[in-house]
Amino acid sequence: MIVVRVPKRLPGGLGGDFSVSEARDAGVGRSRLRRPDLAAPFRGARSIALPRDDSLTPVESEEADAWRRIRAYVPVMPEHAFFVGPTAALIAGVPLPSGLHDELHVGVLDPRTLPRRPGIRGRRFSVAETRRWAGMRLADPATTWASLAPYLGEYDMVAASDYLLRIPRSPGGLVQLTRTRAFASRADLEQILAANRWRGGPLLRRALNRARTGASSRPETWTRLIIVDGGLPEPELDLDIFDESGDFVACADLAYPHLRLAIEYDGAVHRERDRFLHDIDRTTRLHEAGWQDLHLASPHVFGDRAEGLRRVIAARRRSAMLRDLPRTGFGDLSH
Repeated sequence: MIVVRVPKRLPGGLGGDFSVSEARDAGVGRSRLRRPDLAAPFRGARSIALPRDDSLTPVESEEADAWRRIRAYVPVMPEHAFFVGPTAALIAGVPLPSGLHDELHVGVLDPRTLPRRPGIRGRRFSVAETRRWAGMRLADPATTWASLAPYLGEYDMVAASDYLLRIPRSPGGLVQLTRTRAFASRADLEQILAANRWRGGPLLRRALNRARTGASSRPETWTRLIIVDGGLPEPELDLDIFDESGDFVACADLAYPHLRLAIEYDGAVHRERDRFLHDIDRTTRLHEAGWQDLHLASPHVFGDRAEGLRRVIAARRRSAMLRDLPRTGFGDLSH
């Protein structure tokens, strides 16, 4: 008979991630800490091993893995250290491209000692403000923004800037918001730029100059920059559209009001059944209000940018032509 030894249950107060010293203080023996149901992502740290989730996309899997390592590192993180760069941005929800989370980025204030562990990239700062969120210490929004420059291209640096500067609002004023202030002001970002010598300083200045307060997502930022860099006028962002009766019709991601043209980026969520049906009704309402709409997706923004720009140019021409045609009601049609 094969006897399977079930690991002894851990004290409930430890949670899913804990330090070896915390476990020893709670009465957990060394042999229990070596059992295969526990992972050791960092020296002196233990986590309850979780099965791999094959339902996740590669991007979701990368972020989930980074979050597991973040939670595992917190119990052994030095008191003077804080998350910075891509790690702080991930925690704070700043939109990022994939491939930035092989290591956790951790900062300290000069002259404190940098953390030295496999999987940790330390960085020393002369000036930095920190915040505490859900038991984790991370750089404040402005410092997080400035510390991203070595890892991002211009479009993604602008997208990160847009995210922090965005002033929340309710499309059509239909929903009461719980947050109405931006995560950071333009003055906050200008101040942190002046307070330190940053790697990628010129990139930060360009990104701040190109940042806007109305962009709602990374794809919308990329779409705007592709349009402008293609030589077209900059579209308005987050524009509420109303019909002739003053009733709210839709909120456009980007728009040329004088052409009555709305430009939308459709991500994966638009393939869901309810959203798909909602989008059909929305397009109908826009057309009935005299507007045209252009829908772009990932291949037109993150893939073939020239094709995305071509579609915007064609939509502008088509909208200009339709704008100059007389509008006809059903009652004016002859049999």
